[in-house]
Amino acid sequence: MEITKNSHRNTWQAVHETTLAIREGRLDPALTDWLSRQGVRVETALFASVRQCDQRLYMGTLVDEKGRVLEYLANLDLPEDDALDDVTAELGPKCSYHHRHDPCDPVTMALMIQRGQAPALAAQPA
Repeated sequence: MEITKNSHRNTWQAVHETTLAIREGRLDPALTDWLSRQGVRVETALFASVRQCDQRLYMGTLVDEKGRVLEYLANLDLPEDDALDDVTAELGPKCSYHHRHDPCDPVTMALMIQRGQAPALAAQPA
């Protein structure tokens, strides 16, 4: 699929950069390790967003290889505060198959990439 709008390309680029930063451990290697310990296949997951809320406290959204959308809260110092929740059933318009989906939304774009509706991360969008 070709991405023709600049806004969609910008969203694709944001998902691409976030995904690479987490996969390569450039954001925080401890976060990458935490995700792996939670059963996330970091090498195939697409990371729609991640926010550093505090030192060693992150929250974000990812799409796994099965197309599930998972929200996470990773407290790298207090593991009892951690959470990884499957929110796929609550997506509504974020789902790329929804009639009102918006490719400018990073979760929607990550789903589009995962489902082959947008260029894979190995390729740059046209």
